[in-house]
Amino acid sequence: MSLFNDWSSDLIPQQGWGDEAAIAAFKDAVPWNVGRDFVAGTAKHLATCLGLTKPGPPIHSKILQDKQLQVLMPALGYGLSFPLSEIDIIRDCVIVYCEWLTSLLPNAKISVPQPIRQDPNHYARIIISHFYYLFVPRGVEGPDVINRQAVLCHRVLRTLQNIAQNSCMLSEETWQTLLHFLLHINTALLSPPTVKDDAGEQLCERVLSVLFETWLLACDRCFPPPPLWNALRKSCQCWRHRAGLIDQWNRINYALTLKLTAFMYGPNFPKISISEDDLNIIPNSMSRDCIAQVWYRLLHIIGNPVELSRHTVISKTPAFLKYAITSDLVIEPCQHPCLQALPTIFLSAMKGVSGLVDAFLGGPTGIVGGVAVRHPSSSSSSSLASDSKAENEVDIGLASARAKCNSVLHLFGPWLFEAALINCSIQISQSGQHKNESGGNRRPVSVYTNSEGRKSSDSSTPQDSHPDRPAHLSPQQFEAGRAEALGALCRIFCAKKTGEEILPVYLARFYIAVTQGLALVYDPSHPEQEDTGRRRFYQSARMGVCSETAASILINGMDLFRLDLEGVVILVPSILAVLEAILPDQEVALPPNTSTTTLRRAGIHVLLSLLPLPLHFQGLPVKEVGAGMSERITFLQLRPQLVNLLSNALQVETDPTNTQMLLGGLLYCVQDASLYEAMDSISQHNFASDREQNLMSSAGGMSGSESEGHTSLEDSDSAHALFVRSIYLVCHRLISSWKSDVNISLAGLELLSGLARLNIPEQDGLECKRAVKWLCDYIVYQCSRPPPAHSKDLHSTIVAAFNCASVWLVAHPYLLQDKECLATVLEVVELGISGSKSQLKPGEAPKLKHEKELKPASMRVREAAEALLSCILSQVGNFPSVCGAESLSSLLDEVTLLKHCNTWGGPESITKDLATQHFRYFVAQNTIILALLEQPLGNHQDPQPTVTALIRGPFGRVAWTMQLRHLPRHKSSAKLYTANPGRPLPMNDVGIRHNVKPKFFPDSVDRIPLCKVDKSIPSLESVIMSDDKSILEHDKLLQILDHQIAFEENVRRQVETRPSHYPDVETECSAPPLCHEFQTARLLLSHFGLLSIEALNECDTSPVPSLVAIDASVQGFSHDLDGLDHTNNRTVDTVHIFYVRNGQCNAQEILSNVVSSKCVHPHFLEFLSSLGWPVNVHHHPGWTGSIATAFSVTTPPDNLIAPGPDHGGCLYSGRTHILYWADALSEMAFVVPSVVPSHPSPPNSTGSHDAPNVSMAVDHPERFVMEKCDSLPIVDPEVEATSSLSSQASQTSGSHSGVGEPRRSKIGRQTSSMLCCDHKVMVVWLESFEDISTFPTADLYGETATGLEGTGWREKEANVFIIFIQALANGLFRIKLHGHNTKLSMAGPLVDGQVVSRRVLGSLVRQTSLNMCRRKRLESDSYQPPHVRRKLRIQEIVHKYRCKMTESEFYTQLFTSPLC
Repeated sequence: MSLFNDWSSDLIPQQGWGDEAAIAAFKDAVPWNVGRDFVAGTAKHLATCLGLTKPGPPIHSKILQDKQLQVLMPALGYGLSFPLSEIDIIRDCVIVYCEWLTSLLPNAKISVPQPIRQDPNHYARIIISHFYYLFVPRGVEGPDVINRQAVLCHRVLRTLQNIAQNSCMLSEETWQTLLHFLLHINTALLSPPTVKDDAGEQLCERVLSVLFETWLLACDRCFPPPPLWNALRKSCQCWRHRAGLIDQWNRINYALTLKLTAFMYGPNFPKISISEDDLNIIPNSMSRDCIAQVWYRLLHIIGNPVELSRHTVISKTPAFLKYAITSDLVIEPCQHPCLQALPTIFLSAMKGVSGLVDAFLGGPTGIVGGVAVRHPSSSSSSSLASDSKAENEVDIGLASARAKCNSVLHLFGPWLFEAALINCSIQISQSGQHKNESGGNRRPVSVYTNSEGRKSSDSSTPQDSHPDRPAHLSPQQFEAGRAEALGALCRIFCAKKTGEEILPVYLARFYIAVTQGLALVYDPSHPEQEDTGRRRFYQSARMGVCSETAASILINGMDLFRLDLEGVVILVPSILAVLEAILPDQEVALPPNTSTTTLRRAGIHVLLSLLPLPLHFQGLPVKEVGAGMSERITFLQLRPQLVNLLSNALQVETDPTNTQMLLGGLLYCVQDASLYEAMDSISQHNFASDREQNLMSSAGGMSGSESEGHTSLEDSDSAHALFVRSIYLVCHRLISSWKSDVNISLAGLELLSGLARLNIPEQDGLECKRAVKWLCDYIVYQCSRPPPAHSKDLHSTIVAAFNCASVWLVAHPYLLQDKECLATVLEVVELGISGSKSQLKPGEAPKLKHEKELKPASMRVREAAEALLSCILSQVGNFPSVCGAESLSSLLDEVTLLKHCNTWGGPESITKDLATQHFRYFVAQNTIILALLEQPLGNHQDPQPTVTALIRGPFGRVAWTMQLRHLPRHKSSAKLYTANPGRPLPMNDVGIRHNVKPKFFPDSVDRIPLCKVDKSIPSLESVIMSDDKSILEHDKLLQILDHQIAFEENVRRQVETRPSHYPDVETECSAPPLCHEFQTARLLLSHFGLLSIEALNECDTSPVPSLVAIDASVQGFSHDLDGLDHTNNRTVDTVHIFYVRNGQCNAQEILSNVVSSKCVHPHFLEFLSSLGWPVNVHHHPGWTGSIATAFSVTTPPDNLIAPGPDHGGCLYSGRTHILYWADALSEMAFVVPSVVPSHPSPPNSTGSHDAPNVSMAVDHPERFVMEKCDSLPIVDPEVEATSSLSSQASQTSGSHSGVGEPRRSKIGRQTSSMLCCDHKVMVVWLESFEDISTFPTADLYGETATGLEGTGWREKEANVFIIFIQALANGLFRIKLHGHNTKLSMAGPLVDGQVVSRRVLGSLVRQTSLNMCRRKRLESDSYQPPHVRRKLRIQEIVHKYRCKMTESEFYTQLFTSPLC
């Protein structure tokens, strides 16, 4: 600190200091024995009068004149200098002086002499100066004697500290005397080299704390003059070999920094967590200007802390030189044994500076980017702890109001850069030097103007130039402090805000320091050579060790490649060498106090940031520090190394979190390579002349020959090769070592699902078959684990594996053409449903279904297996269906089918209630609803028995039209019979007609007597007359017979009386007409075997018969049928996307950004289009993100205003359109909430709308659902959700209709938690990364309402998952994940902090959102899959609308029309 260099700072006692002349005169006037006795008697008498040595009140002092004190005080001062053998005399002198000093306090004691009470400052200065002799070391003394001396010194220090704190009458001269005294005693005790158990070692911490605390009090009440500041600075530089000085320096700096940051950055800025005692050392009355002045001066009070690493500088003091001259053991001052503590002291100083850096950055000390690092604390255990943030704010680790990087570097940069380059020899290449010298006008890069700054910045010379350096002071011993400095530098540069500029000089020095820290490591297995003093260093990658500096850089610099740091890519080769040393091998030689898991996690973070660089920058050369032009490599050449590093790290990783991060990076590599090759092939096909240029990056600049060799990937790194490697690696590890960890298993299965969806042209069917086989083996192993191992987590992995198998089979339907693969899959399905296989070993007789005990691993596993079986039977090879991916079910319903009937002549507008009356409804197996229409459709003209069936089951709705044909269709048109040939002519000769009456028995039968056998058969009369019922039935039968006999007799008479003509038209036989009406419902059920007596009766296993008739005429049936149709057979998820401009934290401003494309990033709309395809919510049959418009085709409102073509994404707000994506298992709606467009005054004004034309009244989704939903109102908040929201809507509709309904049964009732729809997923596009901390999650939470939520969902804001996206200046995108930390919350493939390319951004965001929702459903205890909810809905319909009939009534009902 050159501010006080011109001021005197002589600390040698001058004339009058310590009243030395008077004491010397007294000492020389009398012999030692006489003087001792006089001092002893005087001190004892004065102490007795004070009332402290014996009981009794204090006595009034008889010392009334100054002359008396002029005799007594030199004697007392002389007594303080006695040898420690006279400790009792010294104690009495201390007691007297301490009591006399109380005269400076408000209430002085009566035992204090009157002259002292009248002029306390004058005598206090004399007393304080006399105390100096108490602290002077007496030489070699025993530890007991030194302890007794230390007790007296502590009492004096307490007294002085009490006076300094509580006295209001201290004069400026007294303050300076007090400060001079403290400086003198510290110099006397601390300047000599440290000796064990000496007075300086015992009193070091105490005298230093009193010095600094008193100095702070003086700064508040009487600011010390410059000479005193200069004296303090020079004195501290002589005490730097004492560890206590650095501890107290850190303690004072933390306390002052806490005060400084509080008024510089506001009360909400994160505060340093220090003890209350340390906080109270700063006077509350100290002004802000004074705090700033004192903070800066005390920060530099010890000089350059990096000098602590130079023993020659630290020992260059008079005290060390005197010790070397007088000692026989030490030849040079720099060889004193106490200097062995310099590495520890240097580390403490660097930790203190590092902690101050963290304080100004506002980040948690010890935690950077989620990875624990060393705690930069001093003896006061300082740390950073942020204040409690507002609810739902996302903590990014650093305060948004933090200082700029340049400002922090101005303060601490010289020290940190110098410390980071200890023992580093930097050689500047001649080409670079010549280039700098020949350059023209350049931007100035140096920020130092004084000689000290230039000296600090150029301190890069090696420290190994001293051949006499002791072994304990080798550069390796200072690696810990150097690592701390490098860590602090990394945190500073990682704290760069979006758009913030850092001076080029700082960037250059930082890159040099990091390169030096990464380049070399010391191998402890090769000791130093004593003859030369040289050390052996080795490359990290070769030796498999990691230096402390490299570890610090990795842990604290994880974000270096995630920021827009200019030129940071020059560090890629250096950092790759370190990653090669720590990631591929689990057993790595690490620095002390460094966790292997922590270091590997930091390395994985860095690796994930490097993965997109090769395919992004491609042929751009990497300008490595210190490398010549001929040694440069391109980014694309680094890709094999990165891929192999990722693969090797995944093979040895054991930590679950690290493994999941690596899996996310692996899927990113495969997917990025796949899209890169696809786009490259398109580019070569369409733009053959420009195929050498980089399509995704503007960094190109290679010649044609270079581009030709580097734009295409090598075979080993192609998408197909990575696809095969990934499948083998993941499946092998999944079965061998990951199967017991639920999180790793889920991450591996998510990766396999992502691989299945990739469209790689060269996919090998055999590899895909192996993947499915491994999945089945995984399921078999998990299911076969012993019962104690079965848990919710285990079953979650099995369910996820079934889901993954479904994805693979749908994406690769040809796999089921393989008999072996089909058999394997079906065996696993059987295992999941029944709990065992029919054939355990090949060759064994299979066990039939009815012979096995149905005992699945759990109901969740059984339901997942059923879903896979349904997917195999209905979706594999058929997805997407003719209806499109929007719907797995038929879009036809009762209304549509009835409109297309041949016989329909009713009104054009048909209600659902009217349509259901024309159908017959049956339920088979209590899970399938059959709606049968017996009228032919308009496209069926043949008079064949026709039935149209709407089949509703757990997995959807299908429509079939069936005809009963006796011949195939291609033969039905042929006439197989001739026209009626007519009746042949009659023959006139018909012969003689004999009127003979036939007899059934002979005439003698009546004469034969009856025997007992004949009488064994009772007569008809006896049977009929047995009961009244038989008599009545017999009478009715007789009446019918009599009536029929009379009718036939009448007809016979009419025929006989009427003249006959031949042929008689009325009696002539003719062919009957063709039948056009059939009871086709009866025929269909009969042909399917559903009309048996057993099917109509209840059985022991089920209270509901196999076939049940439904009464469609009951009120509410059509509504519940709609509820079933709106219970989707796939999972539905909604992602809400927001765009945040720089500095925005207001919800309405955020919602208005997407109105115009001028307000959003150029790539934002491209990102939206990569998430899904746009659909019109009114014409879309699938999920739309809102229950008001989902699963139905509606007419849009007349007053709906569509956004213009230049919108910024508001088109997909859900009012007219959304972005939609679906596969065979899931549906996702991507909604971009926006403000409600204001209605224009001209009716035909429907053009584009800019932000000024937008009303700031936000369209509330819940109100939107209420207004738009006619057929499906939202959930009644007073009623819990039933098996789907449609049933909730049914209840609400019934209550609105005014018709009383009986209380609904609770069969199949489900709460909203069974739908697992209370979690929310947000995607937030940021222009500034710092806006994460102010993102208004709570204000925007209401915009995510879909209508599926249960009651109280707004209170569950912890279930919000947010994916933040920031577009970097280099064209890449930084990801930040935020969500509620749960056991299964870490879903991939995106990783927190990852950097991704533009190609795969949309796909990875979609997959991560889907996996987040799936994991949430797996974690929920009450969640039920879609097909289970549909099954429960069907059972509820059966319970409510079942027709309970006997068999005869059921059969009779089949012969009647449904309208009868």
